[in-house]
Amino acid sequence: MIRRRRMRGFTLIESLVALAIAALIINGFYGALSTGSLLDRRANAQAEKVLLATNVIDRVGIDLPLRIGTVETGTQNGLQWELIIGATPTTDMQLGEIYPNELIFVSVSVTDPTETTTPVVLRSIRYAQSPL
Repeated sequence: MIRRRRMRGFTLIESLVALAIAALIINGFYGALSTGSLLDRRANAQAEKVLLATNVIDRVGIDLPLRIGTVETGTQNGLQWELIIGATPTTDMQLGEIYPNELIFVSVSVTDPTETTTPVVLRSIRYAQSPL
């Protein structure tokens, strides 16, 4: 009578296959996590730029003069901003007929000098104050 040997545990090949499958799954999770953290950093940087641009636009007419032809620049928290106040809208505004001296167009651009991303640009339209 021939005795059969009872199998105890896994063979080397089975262990290597299981290890390879586990490595693929872990690699997929790592890729998803690293992409998520990259997108989170980009979103936070973009939100910081928008917050600075909003802050600058809110200061127009209070700390910054609301005069056509005004160009101001500044730096805050490592971000550079530029404020331009003009009498003509930009080409992408698609406005109807505008009467002379009726509206003032305010544009704020915020860039990060350490990045090559496109700047955040916020625009505002204000009524020109009529002379008394």
